[in-house]
Amino acid sequence: MNTEQTYRIDSVYTLLQPLSHIGESESTTTFLNTVRVMGPSGPCEVFAYTGNALRGAWRDCGAAYLLNRLKTLVPKKAFHLLFSGGSIGGKQEADVAQAKALRDTLPFLSIFGGGVGNQILSGKIVQTFAMPVCEETADIIPPGNPHINYRRLDTSWRLMTGETEFSRKDDEKGDLGDRYIAHPAEQIDMIEGKAKGKAKGEDGPATQMRYRVEYLSAGAQLWHMMYATCTELELGALVSAIHEWAKRPVLGGMAGKGFGLVDLAMDITSEDGERVPFISVRDGYMTLADPAKDAKEQYDNHLKALYDAALDSNRAPIVGLLEG
Repeated sequence: MNTEQTYRIDSVYTLLQPLSHIGESESTTTFLNTVRVMGPSGPCEVFAYTGNALRGAWRDCGAAYLLNRLKTLVPKKAFHLLFSGGSIGGKQEADVAQAKALRDTLPFLSIFGGGVGNQILSGKIVQTFAMPVCEETADIIPPGNPHINYRRLDTSWRLMTGETEFSRKDDEKGDLGDRYIAHPAEQIDMIEGKAKGKAKGEDGPATQMRYRVEYLSAGAQLWHMMYATCTELELGALVSAIHEWAKRPVLGGMAGKGFGLVDLAMDITSEDGERVPFISVRDGYMTLADPAKDAKEQYDNHLKALYDAALDSNRAPIVGLLEG
């Protein structure tokens, strides 16, 4: 179905682990990103997870999903277009035929947008920041969302933060370095078939760096809203991106250190306030409700048709279009 409609999608992220989303750094300390809002008591600073960060993660996941389904590699220019939005060169012009071909063939690029050749293909997502459910955002968080714990509106977001410290040990100067690093003299001996021991401490004392990270506490909730004016096929491209992201449902940085794991409840909300389940991620497992499942199935069928056409013509799919 090629008819466009506007979908309002409300999301609630519940942190299962602390969240790091860096706004400023000072020496060896990183602080959470904040924006200024009008709270119930006046202007104040509050944590905000940027829509750009969400969109960037989804874009990477959607591009990976696309290329995995098409089983193809792409040139560097096309890679940057898919994963980063690309760039334009020369005099900017609007090639309506090319833009239509791109949107029809690549719903992923239509929904996320990008710079192709000498024109900009605008995306179809408009969104908010992801704001914490807290005292400072009481006038921002919409009422009536069953996934939101509204009791948290009585608590300042400042009480939902903490700091933790990490140390980065120099393994080279400890037992690991002594056991496994071949220094220049030893390398010569190894080539000559000799075995000699290295004098410990010859490179100076071991070093260790400590750094501090501010985080939003596990259990906090973030509310996010976006509008997508698109076809069902393009909605399927968006679902595919979130589907891929849900294989590793984390926000922010330092996931390797234990940060960022979340649950997600995503609904489509109509003008009269009626909510229809869309996508949920709970305890690492994703569920697609019927609207998301139907859209993704249509998108998967579209990608299969592209792949089959490429096999029949013995040509790499989509590369020509992506190269502009």
